[in-house]
Amino acid sequence: MECEYCKQILKTASSLKQHQKTTKYCLSKQDKKLLNGHICVACGKEFTRKSSLDDHFQICKENTPTKEIRREYERREKEIILFYEKKLLEKDIVIKEFQDNQRKQINDLTDRIQSMAEKAIAKPSTLNQNIINNMMPITDAHLQEHVQNLNPLHVQNGASGYAKYALEYPLKDMIVCTDFQRRNCKYKDENGNVISDPEMTKITKRLFSAIKERNEELINEYSAELQAKWRSINASGNSDMDKEESDAFSSQTNDALEFVMDVLSQKRQVSEMADGMRPNLFYEFVRELAAGCYRSEK
Repeated sequence: MECEYCKQILKTASSLKQHQKTTKYCLSKQDKKLLNGHICVACGKEFTRKSSLDDHFQICKENTPTKEIRREYERREKEIILFYEKKLLEKDIVIKEFQDNQRKQINDLTDRIQSMAEKAIAKPSTLNQNIINNMMPITDAHLQEHVQNLNPLHVQNGASGYAKYALEYPLKDMIVCTDFQRRNCKYKDENGNVISDPEMTKITKRLFSAIKERNEELINEYSAELQAKWRSINASGNSDMDKEESDAFSSQTNDALEFVMDVLSQKRQVSEMADGMRPNLFYEFVRELAAGCYRSEK
């Protein structure tokens, strides 16, 4: 709808009526003054709507503080900024002093630990040194002498069984682990020289080279025994078994077969260790052997 006075287009009759009553431009065309208008108390500017007056009041230049008030405000603002800058500076000084103190304590502690370590290296354990001095040399002939002491129970117990055999027979009182974490051990060679053997690689190869053939004999016997039991279990099965019996039968045959495979794997790993390789059995054996001959440096 078109306003007959100012030619503005409005959508509805009610909006047209409101427009003709409140719009200043349209009122001027009608030679009318705004009734009940909204006036800015700061600059005297008149608005037709309260919302327009509120928006204007926020940005009215005449509504700003006086120069004296503004200067006082800026002065106080600078004082506050300076105050907090000073506090932050004091805080930084305190933090720096604390960090310097902590750094000094850490350096002192590091120096003490290093000094203790150097003393420990310079003066080895008297207890372990006495043990090493009294040990007999480990010769290949000595290792071979004890091969017959390797029995089926040692083989059946895997890594712990081999470690038990070593500590009870060929390496008894002839080896000492001085660092369990690194699996470092000491013993004497054929010439009576003290050997430091990190991770026990050398002594493990010598030991398993000595027992390789005996171990294969025991493994073959044990494997044949297990396979005979497995065949016996299979031969005992029949079609008249109920479900519970059938499940138990299947479980027995699977366990027996798996056990046979584990034993054959053990045979292969022992052969690899005799050649200086490191299968899973190597790490298990070394851990058991180190635990059995460990002596604290204290």
